[in-house]
Amino acid sequence: MKYKVLPILLIATQSVSADILSSSQRFFGMGGQYPSYSEAGEEVVPSALDQAPYSPADSDLGVQQVLVEKPERFPVMFDLLTSFYYTDTAPVPLFGQSQDSWLLALKADVAYRPHLIDGWFGDFGFVYDFLRFDETTAIDYENFNLRLGVYKNFPDLDDSIVFMRFEHQRLMSGSLFDEDYDASRFRVGLQKTLWAAPRHSVTGTVSYAYEWTASPSTLERDEVSLNVAYMYALTDAVYVIANARVYRFDYDQFGRKDWTYSMGLELVWQMDQNFRVVTSLFYDKNDSNQQVFADIDAWTTGVGLGMEWEF
Repeated sequence: MKYKVLPILLIATQSVSADILSSSQRFFGMGGQYPSYSEAGEEVVPSALDQAPYSPADSDLGVQQVLVEKPERFPVMFDLLTSFYYTDTAPVPLFGQSQDSWLLALKADVAYRPHLIDGWFGDFGFVYDFLRFDETTAIDYENFNLRLGVYKNFPDLDDSIVFMRFEHQRLMSGSLFDEDYDASRFRVGLQKTLWAAPRHSVTGTVSYAYEWTASPSTLERDEVSLNVAYMYALTDAVYVIANARVYRFDYDQFGRKDWTYSMGLELVWQMDQNFRVVTSLFYDKNDSNQQVFADIDAWTTGVGLGMEWEF
């Protein structure tokens, strides 16, 4: 009997670990691998698409980026987003019954992007997420991501932006000092504006991440991801963003392989250079060959207030 119990315990241990990521990743993303880059480093722009204000003659003139005076570059960026969401699938302990729940989400993103040499910019920053659920059986999470990297625009690659960075991620539930998940990885990727027209913009990002250490070790994995974002400016201050993301995760142990799909639709009102209001709708699905423990299918919607500053 003891020989039969041991494999069950091993699988259960692995499943507990797997549940840490699969139940929380739809709220946190996958390590902040999709920050927006630009050649000059600015993140806050005077209009939704960093173009001259829309006019009826735009169909003749094309995208009027040359008419916009570029602001002075500020290498330090701070972004704080406070959101209230409703989800139909709150994260719960292993073998628990997932329920719908309201939640409070706080996100702080600090970045320092100085010009280094020969068109290369540094990307040094961290992101901290804080989630608290109204449902008492749901698991509250904190997520910390540190990144140290560089990026550059390459005109010979059709103005594609190449980035590479080191990432360290910690996922906590209940204590800032005792992590449930801890991982270090190296990521390389390419980001490019695929299409731009008056009021429209399509951006694509592809990246690969090699993870050389993780705790628990059963969660060590490599990742390939693809993101396509479409932005449509309703006015100079109000715009819609539609996102589609696909992730492929190959775990080092137990032969686990996951496909994760994420879609989002956001309506953003950029009130001024520093404040914005966001309404969001997200759908997330995690499809694993260990379906009993790692499959996720969730809808989340809500509203948030964002504040951003540059120095």
